[in-house]
Amino acid sequence: MLVKLLPDQASRYWGDIKGAVEVSLPPVVGMQPDRMSNILTAILTGGITVWISVEKAEGNVITGIVLTKFLYDDASGTKSLLLYCVYGYGVGKMESWKSGLETLKTFATSEGCHRIIGYTDVPSIIKCAEMLGMETRYRFLSYDLNAVLI
Repeated sequence: MLVKLLPDQASRYWGDIKGAVEVSLPPVVGMQPDRMSNILTAILTGGITVWISVEKAEGNVITGIVLTKFLYDDASGTKSLLLYCVYGYGVGKMESWKSGLETLKTFATSEGCHRIIGYTDVPSIIKCAEMLGMETRYRFLSYDLNAVLI
């Protein structure tokens, strides 16, 4: 089950969330020294939403953290829900992934989105995304402007 945190709840647990975010940042994020405080500010102002994946075991067990944000392509008029960060604690059950995607689908639809998008290079997440019917054939291309040309 995917549970949406309110900004004040995310702030209260920022210490735990921050570690997961730092290791799962998308490739569009650079190494700016203030990036984590910028992300926290976006969470507090509603620009980023924090979701917690919870599975029932012996009580409730947190199995993952997802951060989402809206992207709008004004050229095409397409609004998308971006899976900004996805972090798992161990291996989650496929039912949990499916339930989480359904929750995000309902949320994205209610917010006028046309699709859910994300980036990853983690083979297990790619495989899971394929099993859930997501398109995985595209590649994200990135060039660091501080890099030396070959």
